[in-house]
Amino acid sequence: MIAYLFWTAVSFFSGSVMYSYLIPKLFYKKDITQISKDGNPGCGNVFTCVSFPCGIICLVLELAKGAVPVWLSLQYVSPDNLMFAGVMAAPVLGHAFSPMLRNHGGKAIAVTFGTYIGLCPQSIMLFLLAIPFVFFSTAVRINPHSLRVMTTYLVTLAGSLFFEERTALLLGAAIITSAVVYRHIGDYVHREKRQYGVYVFSYRIFGRDSEKNELSHTGKA
Repeated sequence: MIAYLFWTAVSFFSGSVMYSYLIPKLFYKKDITQISKDGNPGCGNVFTCVSFPCGIICLVLELAKGAVPVWLSLQYVSPDNLMFAGVMAAPVLGHAFSPMLRNHGGKAIAVTFGTYIGLCPQSIMLFLLAIPFVFFSTAVRINPHSLRVMTTYLVTLAGSLFFEERTALLLGAAIITSAVVYRHIGDYVHREKRQYGVYVFSYRIFGRDSEKNELSHTGKA
């Protein structure tokens, strides 16, 4: 039990280091939470608001802070033990609710991929996340981004029920999914709900853009 608690603490601490906030702040004198549209301290905003090289550095570190502690823990503890769910979910929880930013962390996409990289080759969770993520971003594209991410994680969790037999990994995936959905649902409800759509490649099969509709209605009035 002590070993699992130790690696859970290590994984949480690793995840809570907000590289996408610290690096722009230290080296570019930019507060990513202030200059980005959604205030998210994630590497996506570093690419957009700082620079491509800085974004690459932050992306690698965000992946590593999930992958390294999980991979290291597997050298000492078993993924078959239910307590491993805590080790697995800890980097994502550390990032999503980082004490460094007073529990206002990031949206935890990169660190999730890192965590699942750390599980390889013992689990195919990485592919269960990557495949729907690519699918819902290309072939059947879901907008806005927050809705696409929530759909992807829920589909991944559903798929893991069929392809993953270990209860600890399923529980870990459920905790991760809950945290990521929680971090994205606020954006969808408060900022992006008025516009949504599902596209097959570039053709929209259904959706709405209420802002345009409201502008059109105002113009007619």
